[in-house]
Amino acid sequence: MTFASKSLLLAAVFTAVLSGGLWHRLDSTRHDNQTLRRELQTEQQARHTAEWLLHGQEQTMQVFSAIRAANRAARLADETEHHDAKEKITTAITGDNCSTRPVPAVAADRLRELEKRTRAIGGDPARN
Repeated sequence: MTFASKSLLLAAVFTAVLSGGLWHRLDSTRHDNQTLRRELQTEQQARHTAEWLLHGQEQTMQVFSAIRAANRAARLADETEHHDAKEKITTAITGDNCSTRPVPAVAADRLRELEKRTRAIGGDPARN
């Protein structure tokens, strides 16, 4: 075997080893790339799910906030109406002799009965 053929054989072996190493490295990189893509897809799905859940929670909080505001406004309107009615009645009976007499027991019982039925039908706002 001559020096040229030995050099050529050595270059061929070196090229084969180098090509094999590069081929292995390329295959390993492809496998890692596929794994990273799957992990990225899983993380993106988890993020989308979390965003969807958070959006649902935000909408729920907005609904409850609107309900709370409506209840507060209704309570304030009821209080205002009650106060206005009380003032109108007080003004209307001022100076009338019926304002100094006690309410008959039968009338008071009837009013209590009406109040109980009204609260039972519409719910007791004092309990809310």
